[in-house]
Amino acid sequence: RPRASRRAAPRRRGGPSPRPRPSPRRPASRRGGAPSRRRPSRGRPAHRRPARRYSLSHLLAQQPKTLRTYDGYEQMLACFRTTPLLQQIRISRRCYTLLHHARVPPHRVRAFCQTYRLPESPFFPLFLTVKRRYLDERARRAEERRLYIRERMRELPEPILAFVKYLGYLEERYHSSGKHPLWQENLYPRTKKQVHAYARDGYPQWIERFRAHLLLLEARYPGLNRHVVEKLLACFVLECVPPRWPPRWPSPAEVKRHYRRLTLRHHPDRGGDNRVFVELKRARDLLLGEE
Repeated sequence: RPRASRRAAPRRRGGPSPRPRPSPRRPASRRGGAPSRRRPSRGRPAHRRPARRYSLSHLLAQQPKTLRTYDGYEQMLACFRTTPLLQQIRISRRCYTLLHHARVPPHRVRAFCQTYRLPESPFFPLFLTVKRRYLDERARRAEERRLYIRERMRELPEPILAFVKYLGYLEERYHSSGKHPLWQENLYPRTKKQVHAYARDGYPQWIERFRAHLLLLEARYPGLNRHVVEKLLACFVLECVPPRWPPRWPSPAEVKRHYRRLTLRHHPDRGGDNRVFVELKRARDLLLGEE
């Protein structure tokens, strides 16, 4: 016989329409009568990658060379080399982090070894003691360097120091979290060498440094426009930095008084710098609105 066609029969004129086929029923869910729907796959892998494990030899290789000068390092290294079990074990990332940063206090070393299934060996107390001494010494030197930099910054001329502080306060006003990352990165010195270079710089170098920093602030924070940036730099040049925010710009009488005093100091005929003299004239014209 010829194979029957699956097409629907044509509808007769004036007669009833053909009966539609019933749709297949969906399986009901266990709770209630609503049909269950399968969640689409999100492309996650079927198996998780195994966690990375670290050896103690890798831990020792990542330590700074200064650690070798501390008491107890040679004894710790000899303990590691004479214990084959220590050379074979592998530790998790969490255990590696606790050892690397010496976050295990001395009275918790035994519980630490039991938690991560480590052998009770004198290697771990010795390593944590040596690393803690190194970290304490590094923190002490960092604090001494911070205090030294702060004292050298206080020796800068008062107008320069005042404008450095004002730029930090200015960025705090524009930053969403009230911080000053650009000021900390680009303006405030982080090393003794940098603060010594600051002490040797004159007014022309500071003017260029402040101009570059203000341009960075303008590019980072949209609310700070070019007009405000130029007027702030002009206030620094004339040594009349606004004391608060929003800035209270100096009056014309104050601008003229500061300009006369500073031109006598920086005039080229009196041994002053010609670049500073030009910046003084430009700052006066900007604050008086003559440009």
